[in-house]
Order: sequence, then structure tokens, then C-alpha cells
Amino acid sequence: TELNPFNNLLSNFLGSVHLSCFFLGVKIMIKGLIFDMDGLILDTESISNKLLIDIFSKYDINLNEEIISKTIGLEKKKAIKVFEEYLGGNIPIKDIINLHKKVVNDYLEKNGVPVKLGLIELLNYLDEEKIKKVVATSSYRKVAENVLIRANVYNRFDDIICGDEIKESKPSPDIFLKALEKLNLSADEVIVLEDSRMGILAAHRAKIKSIMIPDILPADEETKKLYFKECKSLLDVIHLLKTFN
Repeated sequence: TELNPFNNLLSNFLGSVHLSCFFLGVKIMIKGLIFDMDGLILDTESISNKLLIDIFSKYDINLNEEIISKTIGLEKKKAIKVFEEYLGGNIPIKDIINLHKKVVNDYLEKNGVPVKLGLIELLNYLDEEKIKKVVATSSYRKVAENVLIRANVYNRFDDIICGDEIKESKPSPDIFLKALEKLNLSADEVIVLEDSRMGILAAHRAKIKSIMIPDILPADEETKKLYFKECKSLLDVIHLLKTFN
């Protein structure tokens, strides 16, 4: 019990000191990264949102960015609830969501699946350093595998955890706790990479350090209190990891 104050001190300092330093004689090493997918690995979020706005307009519904922002990082069922809350329950939301899924798929099939700046360089660095990497996405496995294969990065990850394989989606910590099991690592050895508030909140609830790389929305003040660090791109994550290990 005499060591508890020091343990608490260590926990408080993890968010503000270089993890390569020795603290109480223990060196913290990062052995695994957990990646979100849309907006973090794949540069698809803005494309998806634009197509969604276009579809809603065909139903004479004005969908604005503020409403869309409340669905970022949510799986389909939770996103539908948000739309119904703000737009009313009389709109054919399920039909719209299904049409959106088809339109996005057609667009990506025609134009390819773009990846975010620095992704390939980061994956190469992780391979060199033998740091494990998994994807944790709210998308269903069939969808996730499809887009990752199209983006030519499917085989770059050790595993994928998908929204149809967990009980509760983000901001529940379930998907990240499952990722820790797949990595066979403890929370102290892993960092989550996320672009959304819901993802950062889920990582916080899983007690895993997180780095936010904002995509469409900047981090709000509450979210800034939850993550370890913010980076502009995945290239910056490489530089940060070099200070850890």
C-alpha cells in the first residue's frame, strides 16, 4: 500500500512525459498500435459525408455538417438514432443509409480507396521496429476487409476487429479491449490512433493512451483532456514513436 501514491503519480505522468524515460526504474515500451479505419487509415470520411448530403437532398432534406458531426465514429444503428433524433422519425432513414452504402461503394470502386497521408510510411516504420498493429473499426467485417483490400493495406495489419464482433460499439471500450486480447499486450504497452471524439472516449474508457489525428472535426476541449497527444498526420506519429522507444 505504501507504493500506491507512486503508482498514481506514474499514471498521471504517462500523459505528459516521454515514454522512453525511466520512471521509478521502469522503462515503458510501446509494443502495439490500434488503428481506427475511416478517417484515420482511409481518407474516405469527407467523401462519404458529401455523398450522404447529396442523397438527403434528393429526399428534400437539408442535412448539415453539424448533424453529420454527431454521427462520426458511430456504427450504423447509433448513427440512425442520431438522424432520427434531429430529423424526425418520419423520414425513410434506413432506406437512405442503405442507398448511401451502395453509392459510397460504387464511388470507391470507380475511383479507388485513398489512404491518409503518412500511412504507408508509418506501417513501414512499425514493421522495422516489430511493433504489432491491428485495426479496430465500427464497420462490419465484410465492409472493412473490402475497403482495406482495395486500398492495398489489408495484409499490412496483424488483425482486424470489427463492429459486428463486439457487443457495444464506440464509445464503449469493448472494441479496444478486444484488440488488446488480439495483440496479447497490456494497455500500458499500446497506443490507440483515432480521428474522432467517440474513438478517443472509447480508448479512455479502456484505459489505453491515445493519439488523435483529427480528420473532419478538430478536437473539442473535453476531448483534449482525454488523449495523450494530438498529431497533424500519421507522419507525425512516427516522430512521436521514436521518442517512446
